[in-house]
Amino acid sequence: MRINGSRAAVASLATAALLALSACGGESLNTSASSADSSAAAGGKSVLISSQPEGDAFGDLVFSGLQKLNGETGIEVKQIAGVQPSAYEQQVRAAVQQGYNPVVVLWDDLANVVTSLAPSFPDTNFMIVDSYIDPKLANVETVVIDPTQAAYLAGIYAGNATKTGTIGFVGGAEQPVIEKYRCGYLAGAEAAKPGVKLLTSYSGSFTDPTKGQQVANSQISQGADVLMHAANKSGLGVLQAAAAAKKTGIGVDFWQGDVAAGSVPWSALKDAGTGTYTAAKNATSGNFKSGIFTWGAQEGAELFDQRDLDGLPADLKPKMQTAIDDLKAGKITLNC
Repeated sequence: MRINGSRAAVASLATAALLALSACGGESLNTSASSADSSAAAGGKSVLISSQPEGDAFGDLVFSGLQKLNGETGIEVKQIAGVQPSAYEQQVRAAVQQGYNPVVVLWDDLANVVTSLAPSFPDTNFMIVDSYIDPKLANVETVVIDPTQAAYLAGIYAGNATKTGTIGFVGGAEQPVIEKYRCGYLAGAEAAKPGVKLLTSYSGSFTDPTKGQQVANSQISQGADVLMHAANKSGLGVLQAAAAAKKTGIGVDFWQGDVAAGSVPWSALKDAGTGTYTAAKNATSGNFKSGIFTWGAQEGAELFDQRDLDGLPADLKPKMQTAIDDLKAGKITLNC
């Protein structure tokens, strides 16, 4: 049943019951029509809704942006994780009814739900994080956390580090966001070592380290001696496989140098927390802007961990620093 406008209050109790069943392992929204009236206009609270299970590292990274905003302004923030596809629409509607504004969702599946529902709630702002879906609606902003620049630096490392001339990339699935990683990685590797060979494989899962390990072992058997992943938890298997074979792994999204100590000398950071914080701060301070908001090096995104830069060999460090400076200055254009 579709719920909108004046029917929202009547439906809120039924929606609350659905939410208790649908947010597997995570909090559920306790909908209240009266709180929506008082909080939405003030922009006094924000919620992150995601399909990943509670405790997912990337989901927590995105939510850290809202937590930072809470620490600065005191606005209420909440994370609803582990939402099943059958409950996407109920969760988003419930968030609006309870007065969360902006309503933040993660990735393409929930982006499609926002695209469908946002026109029914013109007084609520929505943020789609880590997606390239732009519904071109006045109350929807797509926050693109650009992975290509960080992946480019990872490619610079790989191109300089490979001894076989063959490097590997393991994605969780063949989809636009993952291809951005691959494109940036290849561009950096080719800049550092023209003619380098890139093996590309997909684990078919973002949550299965065993599958990641199997795909990585196949690439290693084909000569890859530096492997980067973009596969979330499956990527842990990639790094472990590289370490077991005495090859080099490259971490993604956050610093992963401790996953296989000594075997992961570089991580391509995805500064999703700060990007989400910046967009949400704008939204709650009356500066919401619809359309695409890209968070990259020129906007202040962190692309690498200082520990990795400090640990580079003496001959590689100046090359990496030059690439970092050129990215921040806009001198390198990545057509990904």
